[in-house]
Amino acid sequence: MLDRLRSRYPSGVTSHQAPRPRPILAVARRLGVLVSCVVALVLTPVVAFADTPDNWEKAPGVSGLQFLVVLVLIPAGLALLISLLAALPSMVGDKGYEPGQSWRSEPEWFGGASKGVEAAESVSDKQLESGESNRGGASGSW
Repeated sequence: MLDRLRSRYPSGVTSHQAPRPRPILAVARRLGVLVSCVVALVLTPVVAFADTPDNWEKAPGVSGLQFLVVLVLIPAGLALLISLLAALPSMVGDKGYEPGQSWRSEPEWFGGASKGVEAAESVSDKQLESGESNRGGASGSW
């Protein structure tokens, strides 16, 4: 049984255990992580307590109404305007075809003759038979 399992591994590999790192590298890695965390914890509050320089001018205060206008009313107005502009084409003009009504436009033949539907009536039966004889399709013969 053991010979059969060993034959599945590449040469020299006999188990699933990963090689263990050298102890010196593991200690150095852990020490580096610890030092970087301590430095980050010490320096973060220093940046948070920084004050603006004295030679900068003081920012004016913002009232509650200005806050609402900039953060609520302007975006809501823009959303309303964009919605209105998107819905405007369907509000104006012809509604187009609606189910239950008769078709009011000219018939169209997509992929058909360039002259339109009327071209089908001007083709004779012999032309139709000769044109369809070399076509494929479900009943095609090559």
